[in-house]
Amino acid sequence: MLTYACLTALVPGKKQPAIRVKIVRTWMSPFGSIRPNTCMGSMIEATLPWGVVLPYEINLDEGDWFEILDFKLIHASGLIRTTRSKYHINLTHDSVVMKIQRITECNFLFCASYKTILRGLYHPKFCIGLCGALVEVGDIQDFPEAQANQFNHGNQPSIRFTQVKCVAYGSLAEKLYEYWSSTTANVVVCVLKLWRIEWGNGCSDILFDPEIPEIHYFKSMIPFTTV
Repeated sequence: MLTYACLTALVPGKKQPAIRVKIVRTWMSPFGSIRPNTCMGSMIEATLPWGVVLPYEINLDEGDWFEILDFKLIHASGLIRTTRSKYHINLTHDSVVMKIQRITECNFLFCASYKTILRGLYHPKFCIGLCGALVEVGDIQDFPEAQANQFNHGNQPSIRFTQVKCVAYGSLAEKLYEYWSSTTANVVVCVLKLWRIEWGNGCSDILFDPEIPEIHYFKSMIPFTTV
């Protein structure tokens, strides 16, 4: 009978127990990365290296739950980290990945505090999530010194109308501008996932009016709109 461990209980240097996780974000990088989350709320970044092939019927889709066995655990490194976990999971040719039924309805949405951001108390090494309503989106502009060649900026306020300036680059800038230009909604509520306080690459995402209970509540608190 398998024994399942929480992500916080994993320790490098020994055979790892099985884990059950929800994929909350996937993105392409030189190594291929995913960000799984256990039902206890702990998050860790994992890598599916090029050349490691999962069974044909397995797709690591965001929102799905998986059971993972025989993976490698290493110390996390890098200048920018998507989680605060000390460790990083590497899937190998020996890893076993099986899709399982949903364990919890939790969205694992952990949004940063606007005031804490503006006071400079978040470490820029770690990516954050943010929830708010867009009040202004600028035009797309060329920015040749960035890795991506386009960016636009917008102001996103919290429910208490504290504003934080956000800058999107590359395809994310195009996604933001296209949505803002085409929407007829009075209020656009969005969730920023895995954004850096200065600059992020690849893993960042933006969700517009997502079907998440916390977002419905946030929108209902805005005095000039209705859900």
